[in-house]
Amino acid sequence: MTDKQNSMNVNKHVLTQDLNLRQYSNTAIFLRDRLFVLSPSAQNQHNWFDLSKVNVDRYQEKQYKGFLVVRFFDKLLVADLDRFIREMMPSDKYVLNSSGRPHWKFRIKVSGSTHFIINHQNSTKAYPVREFSVKQLQELVNK
Repeated sequence: MTDKQNSMNVNKHVLTQDLNLRQYSNTAIFLRDRLFVLSPSAQNQHNWFDLSKVNVDRYQEKQYKGFLVVRFFDKLLVADLDRFIREMMPSDKYVLNSSGRPHWKFRIKVSGSTHFIINHQNSTKAYPVREFSVKQLQELVNK
């Protein structure tokens, strides 16, 4: 398994087993009924992760209840997906990867017990995210 595959599998069981979500193809999208969870994994020394425009577009195609769940090492960092997209993912400020696909780059910054997501294209904005236990996450998505 490559490092990227290992990274994508960290805490994946929480999404597929504990939350009873199914992974959409080989993406960071996990679904159940009208629930949409975008769950990138940040398992590197720089705390980086990215979100692809195609995954965000897929979310915006239907009426979903959406959450961002960043699997940050052994932690689950959670945000409301609509608000996160609105505040942290300007439609005109993304980067193109080597295959020409648009995406946004982020990093996690830890300050004391608080976690922030920083947009790489606009590092002046810090978005606070909450750490959830598996039980808290189950309660949130099953409301």
